[in-house]
Amino acid sequence: MNKKNAAVIVFLLGMLIISGSCRKQKNEAVNWLWIDASANFERLASEDSIRYYMDKIKKTGFDGVIVDLKPISGEVLYDSKIAPRALEWRGFTRDKDFDYPGLMIKYARENGLVVLAAMNCFSEGWKDHRRGTIYTTHPEWQTMLYLPEGIIPTTEYHVGYSAFVNPAIPEVREYQYALLEEILTRFDFDGIVLDRGRYDNIRSDFSDYSRQLFEAWLDEPVNMWPDDIFTWSVNNEGKAVHIPGKLFKEWIMWRATIIHDFFTEARIRVKSIRPDAIFSDYVGAWYPSYYELGVNWGSKDYDPSQEYDWALPEYKETGYAETLDFLFTGCYFYPVTIAEVESLLDNWKKKPNREAGMEEKYKPYHSVEGSAKMSMLVTKGKIPVYGSLYVQQYKDENDPEQFVKAMKILHQETDGMMIFDMVHLVMFDWWEESSQNSSR
Repeated sequence: MNKKNAAVIVFLLGMLIISGSCRKQKNEAVNWLWIDASANFERLASEDSIRYYMDKIKKTGFDGVIVDLKPISGEVLYDSKIAPRALEWRGFTRDKDFDYPGLMIKYARENGLVVLAAMNCFSEGWKDHRRGTIYTTHPEWQTMLYLPEGIIPTTEYHVGYSAFVNPAIPEVREYQYALLEEILTRFDFDGIVLDRGRYDNIRSDFSDYSRQLFEAWLDEPVNMWPDDIFTWSVNNEGKAVHIPGKLFKEWIMWRATIIHDFFTEARIRVKSIRPDAIFSDYVGAWYPSYYELGVNWGSKDYDPSQEYDWALPEYKETGYAETLDFLFTGCYFYPVTIAEVESLLDNWKKKPNREAGMEEKYKPYHSVEGSAKMSMLVTKGKIPVYGSLYVQQYKDENDPEQFVKAMKILHQETDGMMIFDMVHLVMFDWWEESSQNSSR
């Protein structure tokens, strides 16, 4: 047996043991549908439309909906006393008296659907459109990115679409807590789903403020900043890659501590308003590389330092799974089974589109099955986990059968599924496909 096959077998054995023995009781909703704020802005701009789609969602077989109220621009879809309101998007304007969250709740309830509000936490600007709080009221909150050419504000880095703020700034966190409290106080949602409760990437945040906090946490100065964290190099393919410095692991852990403490406090705030309110989160399921976003969504009982060289033994204490009522993990891969990924192991460069969380080669968790098993492994059965799918990946390959196969895998390996996004079911007319899941 070669080393590659042996590694795959070890991975599978570990996943099977965990996913088979650590299930928690499921939430009353098993099939969830995410409703993106921007993509559905015009479509869901009338009461009749909301009534129609909530009815269709229920008939398709979903029993929970996630209503995005704060997209990546940082604007919200209601008349807030805290955040700016988005009344116009791509040339379409909603009536200022239109009660979007109230109507979504009303017709979700009429159809017996569990209804959660979603909010993007630390994304406060949309780069392509240069709109949001990061461009108007709080530019001082934006992250400072460490690039090969130096350290610059995120609004000057024209890559990606989300403009992030620095989670380490107390005022940034208090702003997010206030929005959580406002949403749950004003609207009768069953709970909250946080999204982008993280740093934007490995390059952030290298502001002077974060350096001071990190040095205080270390209890010593960083003599070579930012080289002691990491340096940039160019690999054989001409791509810039980061080379860990002597304090890289400490930096990784400190950032994960910032996010852990945010989730701990956010749960307290939510439960103090309404003890029965659901507190949940969405993350990408590619855990082995998710540390680059400053996030440890695993259980404190899972020790990544036993498997990964980026983690200190104490890193497990930054796990925040136990702060959640349940978790959505994005199993956003076109390959459904681990066997499909194995067939691609020697053909990395032949695949036109590398997918989320992929590094230099395919690994077992670069599949729906593998990432679902990974989700169960690192959460240790402490909370229900709902594996999630990105419909566009299957439409890109014109493969609805693969989409149906992926849904069935999620029901086998996790506590249910979430589909992102309603707009794709509408545009591709894949409602019938979405109804063909193993929970029905």
